[in-house]
Amino acid sequence: MSKQLSLEEVIFNDMKKALKGNKKLKLSTLRLIRAAIKNAEISKKDNLTEDEVIGIVANNLKKLEECLDIFTKGQRPELAEKAKKEIEIVKKYLPEQLSEEEVEKIVKETIIKFGFKGPQDIGSAMREIIPQLKGKADGKIVNKMVRDLLDDSKN
Repeated sequence: MSKQLSLEEVIFNDMKKALKGNKKLKLSTLRLIRAAIKNAEISKKDNLTEDEVIGIVANNLKKLEECLDIFTKGQRPELAEKAKKEIEIVKKYLPEQLSEEEVEKIVKETIIKFGFKGPQDIGSAMREIIPQLKGKADGKIVNKMVRDLLDDSKN
């Protein structure tokens, strides 16, 4: 009977494999994630939950995507290519992203369940929705969807 490895353990094991396989880019990317996890554990003074680790990986992904955008705009193709490869590595450690239809379904169900009516309820709606979608959907997309649905409901 084998127990399911935590995301942190999977990252650590893959880091060791990358070290043995001489995969420098993967190793450096995983080291950055592991360092962020360790720093968060030190700040919290306790082990992180699986959701917190996923949040850290998602934050790293967001930072890499911002870097890719900056490198592309700055016409630095070699750095943009490196960022693309790092993004592909990091994405493997995040849960499967929900489709836009699945996200919209969850958003609509939550709005109906809690009876959110208009733009004044956007913050409350986001507080209920984000924990359900943490790591499974982009927060910007969720926010836009909530705003669109609640703005439409006032008409």
